[in-house]
Amino acid sequence: MKVAIYANDREVSEQVKQQLIEKLLERNIQIDHGNPDIVLTIGGDGTVLHAVHYYMNQIEQIKFIGIHTGHLGYYTDWLPGELDELVDFLQEDHQSVCQYPLLSIVLCECERTNHEVCHQLYAFNEMTLLNASRTQHLNVTIDDLFFESFRGTGVCLSTPTGSTAYNKSLGGALVYPTLRAFQMTEIASINNNVFRTIGSPLIIPEEQTVTLQSENFQDVTITRDHLYESYKNIQKIRVTLSSRSVTFLKRREGLFWNRVKQHFL
Repeated sequence: MKVAIYANDREVSEQVKQQLIEKLLERNIQIDHGNPDIVLTIGGDGTVLHAVHYYMNQIEQIKFIGIHTGHLGYYTDWLPGELDELVDFLQEDHQSVCQYPLLSIVLCECERTNHEVCHQLYAFNEMTLLNASRTQHLNVTIDDLFFESFRGTGVCLSTPTGSTAYNKSLGGALVYPTLRAFQMTEIASINNNVFRTIGSPLIIPEEQTVTLQSENFQDVTITRDHLYESYKNIQKIRVTLSSRSVTFLKRREGLFWNRVKQHFL
C-alpha cells in the first residue's frame, strides 16, 4: 500500500501532516506522492477538490480519505485527534468504499477551417458558465429536445455531492450522493413578458446530456470547482454525468443528512 498526503497550507494542517507521516512510517506504510493507492487529504472540502484535480489522471487507481482541520466537511470523515485510529483503519481489510461521479464537460470550438475541436474537462462539485459583463443568451438542449432559450447571468451544473455547494446558494435541490443524476440551476435568469425560462432546478438522469449553445460566448467565464479557463471560438458545451468517479474509503455510512442538518439547520 502506497499513501500520499495532500494538505492545505494552514499551520494546523502542516502539524497534522508531520504527525501523520511519523505514524505511517512507524507502521511501515510507504509514502509515495507520485503513484499512491490512497490519498489522505488534510484540510477541508476545498483541499479535497484540489487533490482530486491534482490526481485526475490517476483517479481510477486512487482512493481518498479526508481529515478535516477546520469546519466539518462533506468529504472529510476524520479529526486530527484520530490519527492512530486512521492508521489502524488503513490496514483493515473490510473498508467501506463510496464512489461519487464526476461531471463530464466537453467544450467544442470551431476553427477557421470549420473543423470542430473539443476539450474534455471534469468537475467534482460543479461547472458554471458565467457572464458578468452582459446578459448571456443560451439555447439549452436536453438530448435532442430543444428545451429553452435562456437569458441571464449563466447556469450551474452540479453533481450530487456538489448539490450542497454553490448549487444550494442558487436555490437548487439537495441530491443524495449515491443517486446517478446531475442538476442544472439557473443563475439570475430574466423572466418577463418577452423572455421566459423554466426558473426551477432540473434533476437530469445520467444517460442524458445537456448542450449549451450561443451565438456569442464572448466574456464568458467557465469554472469547474476552483478552476477556471477562457476559450476562444466556443460553439457549444456538452455536459453529462461521467462514467468516471472519485472513490472514498468511508469509516461509516449514513452521514449525509446528518451533515446537512449540522451545516444548515
